[in-house]
Order: sequence, then structure tokens, then C-alpha cells
Amino acid sequence: MITVDGKAVEARGTLLDVCRAAGADVPAMCKDDRLSVGGHCRSCMIEVDGRMVAACSTPARDGADVCTTSERVVAYRRDLGELMLSESRPQGRVGRRVAAWGADGSRYGLAPKTERRDTSHPFIRFDADACILCRRCLRACEELQGQFVYAIEGRGADARLAWGGGPFAESGCVSCGACVTACPSGALTNRDLERAERVARPGEAHVTRTTCGYCGVGCQLDVHVAGDGGAARVTHVEGAADSPVNHGHLCVKGRFAHGFSRHPDRLTTPLVRRDGVLQPATWDEAYAVIAEGFARHRGALAGLSSSRCTNEENYLFQKFVRGALGTNDVDCCARVCHGPSAAGMRLSLGTGAATNSLADIEQADLLFVTGSNTTEAHPVTGARIRQAALGGTPLVVIDPRRIELAAIADVHLQNRPGTNVPLLNAIAHVLVEERMVDEEFVAARTEGWDEYRAFVRLCSPEASESVTGVSAQQVRRAAHLLGRSRRPMLCHGLGVTEHLQGSEAVMLLVNLALLRGAIGRVGVGVNPLRGQNNVQGAADMGCQPDSTTGYAPVDDPSARERFERVWGRPLPTNVGRRLPQMLADARSGRLKCLFVFGEDVVQTDPDTTRTREALANLELLVVQELFLSETAKIAHVVLPAASFLEKDGTFTNGERRIQRVRAALPPLEGTRPDWRILCDLMAACGWPQPFEKPADVMDEIARVNPAFTGVSYAALEGHGLQWPVPEAGHPGTPILHRESFPRGRGKLTCVEFVSSPERGGPLTLTTGRVLEHYNCGTMTRRSGLDALVGEDVLEMHATDAAARGLADGDLAAVTSAHGATALRVRVSGRMAPGTVFTTFHFPDSCTNLLVGEVRDRLSDCPEYKVIAVEVARK
Repeated sequence: MITVDGKAVEARGTLLDVCRAAGADVPAMCKDDRLSVGGHCRSCMIEVDGRMVAACSTPARDGADVCTTSERVVAYRRDLGELMLSESRPQGRVGRRVAAWGADGSRYGLAPKTERRDTSHPFIRFDADACILCRRCLRACEELQGQFVYAIEGRGADARLAWGGGPFAESGCVSCGACVTACPSGALTNRDLERAERVARPGEAHVTRTTCGYCGVGCQLDVHVAGDGGAARVTHVEGAADSPVNHGHLCVKGRFAHGFSRHPDRLTTPLVRRDGVLQPATWDEAYAVIAEGFARHRGALAGLSSSRCTNEENYLFQKFVRGALGTNDVDCCARVCHGPSAAGMRLSLGTGAATNSLADIEQADLLFVTGSNTTEAHPVTGARIRQAALGGTPLVVIDPRRIELAAIADVHLQNRPGTNVPLLNAIAHVLVEERMVDEEFVAARTEGWDEYRAFVRLCSPEASESVTGVSAQQVRRAAHLLGRSRRPMLCHGLGVTEHLQGSEAVMLLVNLALLRGAIGRVGVGVNPLRGQNNVQGAADMGCQPDSTTGYAPVDDPSARERFERVWGRPLPTNVGRRLPQMLADARSGRLKCLFVFGEDVVQTDPDTTRTREALANLELLVVQELFLSETAKIAHVVLPAASFLEKDGTFTNGERRIQRVRAALPPLEGTRPDWRILCDLMAACGWPQPFEKPADVMDEIARVNPAFTGVSYAALEGHGLQWPVPEAGHPGTPILHRESFPRGRGKLTCVEFVSSPERGGPLTLTTGRVLEHYNCGTMTRRSGLDALVGEDVLEMHATDAAARGLADGDLAAVTSAHGATALRVRVSGRMAPGTVFTTFHFPDSCTNLLVGEVRDRLSDCPEYKVIAVEVARK
């Protein structure tokens, strides 16, 4: 035991921990519980057995006598405060603390005002006068985000916080805001709060815990709101410190991209096309037009659901299409992103979801990242991978670009776009030939070993070099790291799936995991990094043409009977149309009506010209949206919906974690939550629903989906649950396939390489995201993030640019066999010669004009990653 101000406390942790346990008020200005011990500020000095020691860095020991309020300690703090005031003008917590110590600048004088402020960044403000050099921002940047933006420049009285030359907006800052949350003195502040303070709002401020509506990481947010009713506005957003998903950390989108919720571009009334023009209408008028059109075109209609919307809304959507409209012609955007992950993993393992949890990143002894620019597409997960790698965990990266993770990887296999299959086969060859296979696991839990071993022996690294562009030596280095690891964790993204052989490449990643026995335990697994916030949930809820909720096959009579018993209606028995077939049938006239729910297919689908042709040929196009998107502009009826900040429900993240979504704001006047709109439409079509709130919908989901049997809103309180949750009270399933696979044994699959018809052009274009934007940018562009990145650009290697007379910043014409666009050139060392890269966030670029009809052979996912193009000066 240890005595603190006369109170006996167990001696555990540091003296600061013990003092806190005893209820003693010990300041610790450089202490942040998320970070390592700093010991810089010396504000936590206390008296221990007559000696002054720093509480934050001194271990507690039995028998010590601690005094936190002695005359000596009080005098020390007052003098420390005087020294701080002589060097800085702290605000916030530190300013209040220094004043409480009785420091007023009378002993050493007050620091002169330098007025050194930096307001160049749209979301972060720096005031040098308030900086106390506690280094919390520096450590937060390094230890939470894995970046190294800050440094201390100078020594002694000349020391100051620095970030290199130039304004802060031009530093290497990734705008995660970790430094702002760490700063105790007001030197770094969130400019959202400045903007909020300029506009007073009636009513009390409140905080709502919800789930982020951007990528599939599923970060938990604490959304701060001021004002009531229509005057309510988000003032700022913080990460939930107790969340196992993000541990309080956020990216630029999660923290700052909330302004869209009250942007003037928001749709606030239904629109119906009359005389060729979209005109305002009442809800009843819009519902009547839709119901009449659906009835008239029964048998020739389809629905496309939204990965941005909740599980409950996606469930209702597919229920509406199947039960009210009588068709399995329903799909979702998983078709154009991770459909190949689901298809490939289902064929190899029996289920298409991530096998492990994000927390396993810290437990792995090898991280094997394929086709994922994780730090930009899934930034909080990317930060965890980056931190693990910087901490010594070996990292292998497969990517045609030298992405951020590649720069710190032990091995970067920079293969040519479209060559994942021969590269992964070559890695497997080394494992097999050099006997780095878990033979016990393979014998007990896999099938096809003899055939696979004979096949893969022909796939040597030397044989693949001329195709992949990766040296055999590099392939062997990566294979040796994989073969010698005990807990290899495989993560992959759209750089694997969006290919002609996307599903088959996923099977090859499964092969690697099976060969190493790396499934069914902590720190391993095959883990697709899901793109959109609820793309996992949309698939789970049955928004696909071959299976309904819980992946129940639509042509399985026993599965249909379960739904028919609950729904009270017969279900269609034939497998429906996938999205590409829907668009093809719309062009030919076989499909007359399409209900697009929360997706902008004009901007996100391939071959934009043909997509527009298909939609223009429809008799009725219904779009449910937040803004007048490119698809909504050509619709016959547009329904204004509520955003994720304005409704209740659940999202399921990429690790199968079902988490609550809670309304922080009331729906914008004139809009309605998507679940309410869908129930209204079902009633208008003659099938009223009994649901009064989203929780009622989840209760029905639990009745029809065995993996959700134990799921309810009460059960999800806290940190949610990872499905399957087979019964009430079940804790969820962080790791799949511990004992067996749903298909029995894992399948080792032989995959021959098939070259994409798009390979071999003058240049190969591959596409993806940037950190600051999300898919078509509908929300981020209206939240101020265009001040950070305001256009899509074309990244090129210097050799390719010079050969075409192009310099950095030039406007270039980019042409493929399918279309053309203009993009500004960025000469980049991230690109290999012969490969160029761009994004698809801005409608003016219309990047997908360039993308053709090549699709994954099993799932119909478009090949966004391999496009033959030529580039010339505009």
C-alpha cells in the first residue's frame, strides 16, 4: 500500500495513477492517457518521502508517503506557473490551472505577444503565443497517426513548435485532428468551434454517440450539437475514446466532414418531372406517381440499394422489392467494390466476410496488405497498420503505386496493374517448394491439396517476372516473411477485387492463409477492408439478386418458407438481375423502371456514357437522395432523405460489428428518414408495414436471419456485436472458423492467369480514392474538404510525362477506347513508368467515362483498376 495525503491506496502503476485513485488533484499538462509518458512539463511534481519527483514517470512502490498539497509543492506550482507565463500565454485548461495556482506574471513578467498565428488550414488553427511546449501534439501525431509533422525547433528560451517551412496547410498534416484533441493550452484549436461560436443557437448543447457514415472502419463519433429543432447545428465531432474500433481517433472526414448536413444544396422537397422539368411536389403526389409506375411496370422493374444507409433501411428496401414488387431484381454497390471478396471467400471458405477483428492488427506478427491504400481509404485502420509497422511488425505491401504504407514496408511488390493472380501464385509456389506450409492444418482442414501442389509448382517467381514486373528475389523475400510468421494477418482492398480476376485473386489470398494455417485464431485471417460505411450490412440484409437477408438463397424453398412465414407473402423463386444486367436491359427496353436508393450510378458506375443511355431509356427512374446527384438530375421522381446524422438505425462495419446509429440532429425540414419513406411507399403499393421505429425493424431482422437472432438495440448498447450472434445474450463472434468452415473444408483453388483485354495499352490507368474525399464526394465536397483537395488529378511518372511534353500542373487529355476527360498532371514518384492514377470524386472530371465493360468473371464487378489510356497535352 501507499499513502497519498494520508489516504491508503494500493501501489499500482505510476504515482500519478495512484494519486488519481486516491482522488488527489495532481496536474499533468503533458499527460494524455492515449500516449506514452512524456515527462516534459514537470507540472505533476509531488513530494514523496521528502523528495520532489515527477508523478507521471515514477513507479509507485509500497510504503511510500506521498503529499500532493505540501507548502513545497504549492510553491513549486506557483513558480512553474510564473515561468510558463513568462514564455507563453496559455488558454483553456492550462490557462485556468495556472490561474488557480496563483500565478499572474508578476514574478518574471508576462510573455510578449508575438501574434504568430497560422490560419492557413481550413480546420486547424495554431496560436504560438498559447503554446507551452508540452509536446502532446507531437506525440499524438507520431503515436496515434504515425506521422511526424511536428518538431521542436531551437533550444532553451528559443525553443518553439515547428512543422517545417511554409504555412501549416502545406505541411505533411493529414488533418486527423489528433493534435487538436491533445493540445491542453489552446495553441492548436478546432476551427469548427470558432465557426460555431460566431453563431449563437437557442437551446442547450448536447452530445450524441453514433457511427461514422463514411468508410467501412465504423468509427464511433461523439457529435456535439448546439440549438434545437431547425436551428440545430453540429458544432464539432470527437472520436469516442472507449470505442474498440477507433479508440478516440478519427480521420479528416469523420472529424470535419459534417457540414453537408445543413448545406444549402440539400434536397428539401420531393421533385416530380413534369413537361421534362423536375418540379416540387408533395409527398403524396410523389408517392402516387411512384406507386402507379411500379404497378404499371410490374415484371420490368428493379431496385438498387444503398451502402450509405442503415441495415434496417436496406432490409426494408429488399423486402419492398421482393414482397411488394414481386422480383429478386435487387442489388447494391457491393457489386462494384467487394462483390469479388464475398464471391471468392464464399467459394473457398463458405462465407464472404472478414474472418477477424481490427484489434488483431496489434496481435499479428506479419501484416500482408494487398491492393489497399489503407491510410487513405480506411485511415484509422491505416494508422493502426502504420503504427504496428513502425513498432517493428513486418509489413508486406502489394500495390502498383508506392503508397504511404509501401514507403515503410519491409517488402513492397510493385506489380503491374492486373497481375495479382500470377504474383500470388508465385508467392504460394515458394511456400510449397520451400516447405513453409502448415501441413497439419492443410491435412485436417483443407481439400484439393494434391492437385493444388502440382499446379502451383509450375508458378515460379522467375516465370512470373516478365508479367508482373516484380523480381523473383523480391517475391521470395515476401514469401519468406509470410512463411516464417506465426500470426500473419492478410488484409486486402479494391486493388484486389476490381479486376477481371478479382474473385479468383481473393481465392488466392485465401490459399495463402490456408497454407499457413492462418485462419480461425487471433492475429491472422483474410480480411477485406470494406469500402463504404455499410456495404457489409447491405449485403447482410439481402440486397443482392441471389440471396435474401442472411445470405439465404432465393431458390432454396426452406429459406423462402422462413421469410414467407414472417412476411405473410410469397417470394419470387428465380435469381434476379445483377446491376450490369439491369443497365443492359434498360438500354434494350426490357427493364422499364429502376428505383435507385442512395446511390449515384452515373458518377460511380463504369462506362458513364452507356450508363446515362440506360437510365435515359427508362420509363420511370426514382432516386432517393440527399442532394441532386448526377443520377437524380435525370430522374423522374426524386425523394429527399435524411442523412446518417439525422436518423436512428445500425451500420455493420468491415469486421462484422453491428453498431448503433443515433440521430444527433432532427431531419432537415422537408426531408424524411429513409426507413420512413420506404414504409410509406410500401403502404402506397398496398403492403403497409407495422414498424413505428427502426428498432422494430431490427426485431424482425432477428426473426429471419439466424446470424442476428441475438441482436436487439438493447444488446447493441456499448460497443455493438460482431455477427454471428446466434442467441440472446451471446457476446458476438470476433473470430470466424475457429473449428470448421461453413462449407466443411477450406478449398485450395487452382487459378490460371487470364490477362485483361485492357492490358498492353500505351499507359495503364488505375483509379482509387484520396484521403480527403469519399467516393463521388457528395458529402465531403459540401463540408469544406475541397479546400484541401479541390480536383481529381492524374499522377504520372516523370518519364511518361516528359515523353509527352507534360510538366507538373499541365492540363492533359486522357483518352480510352470508351471515352475521354481532362485532368491536371501531377508528376509523382509513387507511380511506376507505364502506369497512371486518378480518382473519381469530382463530377467535372467524370473519370468513369474512361472505364469499359470488362468485369470480374464471377461477380460482375467492374475492372476499375486496369484501363488502357493515352495521355496528351490538352
